[in-house]
Parts: sequence; C-alpha cells; structure tokens
Amino acid sequence: MQKQTVTREFDEYCSKMVKKHQIPGFSIAMAKDGEKIFEKGYGFRDVENKLPLTSDTVFGIGSITKSFTCVAIMQLQEEGKLSVDDPVVKYLPEFKTPNDEFTKRMTIHHFMTHTAGLPPLGSLFAALKRSIDKDPKFEDETPPEEGDGNEEKSTLEAKVAEAPTLEPIDTYEQLMESIANDDYTLLGEPGTEFSYSNDAYALLGTIIERVSGVTYEQYMKDYVLEPAGMKNSVFHLEELNDHDDVTCLYNSRKKDGEKNCV
Repeated sequence: MQKQTVTREFDEYCSKMVKKHQIPGFSIAMAKDGEKIFEKGYGFRDVENKLPLTSDTVFGIGSITKSFTCVAIMQLQEEGKLSVDDPVVKYLPEFKTPNDEFTKRMTIHHFMTHTAGLPPLGSLFAALKRSIDKDPKFEDETPPEEGDGNEEKSTLEAKVAEAPTLEPIDTYEQLMESIANDDYTLLGEPGTEFSYSNDAYALLGTIIERVSGVTYEQYMKDYVLEPAGMKNSVFHLEELNDHDDVTCLYNSRKKDGEKNCV
C-alpha cells in the first residue's frame, strides 16, 4: 500500500474519532524508518474560540511524567548513586506498609515496574484534593449506572466524590504517613503482582530528591528537559503565560444521558 493511501486513510480515521468520541482535539504524527511521514492536528486546542492545534501545541502529559522519572532513576544509577535493586527503605526508612517483611523487600525496580504489591489507594485522591476542590460542580450530572460495564469508572468517580472530605496530602512525608496508616492488604510478595501505582512513582520522586540533593522539578529541568531541548515542557502552567499555543483542559461528563466535553 502506498504512503499516500496509508496517510489518507489514517487521516480519515482520525477525523472520525474526533467526531465519534467528541474529542476536543489532539495532535498526532507518524514516522517510518526515522522519517516523519504524517503530521496533523485535529479539533481545537480551545473549542470555544476555535483555536487550531499544531505539532507545537503544549498538552498536559499526565502519567507520561513517569517515563521521565525512570530516566532520572537510571541516570542516578549510572552515576553510582543508587541501584534499582536497592530496597526502597534504604532511601525512605520511614516508608511502611501493613506487612513489614514485604516492605523490606520492595526495591526501586519494583516501584518502577508497578510490582511492589501496593493496591490502588485513596491517597491519590487526597493528593489531588487541592485540584479537585477547584473543579466545577455539575449537580445535574448523571452518574454511571451499576452493571453498565462502567463499574471501574463508577468506583473511580465515587472516590473522586469523596475527595472533598479527605485531608489533603501535600508532601512526601504526608504520603508515606497515609500509606503507613491506611487500611489495606498488600496484593502479594514484591515482584509477583502488577498493580498500577501512582503512589510508588510519587515516592520514586522522593528518592530522586534525597539522592540528588535537589527537588524533583529542578532535577528534571537540569538533567532531562533542558539537555533534550524541551523548552516548553514545564511543571506549572504559569510558566507558559507567555506561550499562546497551549491547550485548554476538558473533561468528559454525562448530562441528560449524553456525553459532553466541558
């Protein structure tokens, strides 16, 4: 199949996805053998003002940040400042879970690979509390019904709904205290069970700070972002006040039985 045919069909597919799933917008590119063969923005970075997307539009990257965390850990290992096989408690002696023996056996590698045995914890929503409190409230929203195939989403939204009653977690120390005192059971011995863990990655950030002697944000700026020429990658939106090509944030909500982006 010729390149023109592939890109045309891919272009049509992307356009359909925007309409079908009511996606505000996204930017995408394809490369083959190191050569870029397709690049295009779909939808808008600002729907209300019909502002287009480009390959330079700045998006929130969310958990892609975890990849940067792993880069930092591996850099520190190359410098001989840590090993991914080191136990976590070597750097975080105050880290505790309900199982002391398993805790002692959790390594940096287990944290990096989501195999420490930590289950999903409510600490995530306490850590997000400051942001959640600022979210607009929609009293006429229709929550997912049980048995509609969205049980996981229902549980997630229920936890978000509880967030306003939680005490906020603002520091690594508070996070470790929450993990130590929360009521849960580890999923198994370290290295035996996979469970996606935001908490583990937050604590990898703590290890980076303690080993490097600088904040996580400063380490990323000095050793990852600036060397890679990523001048528009930042931690705080205010740092982009002079940059126009930035996406607005949208959320998908159900209202009157229909999905809407707000």
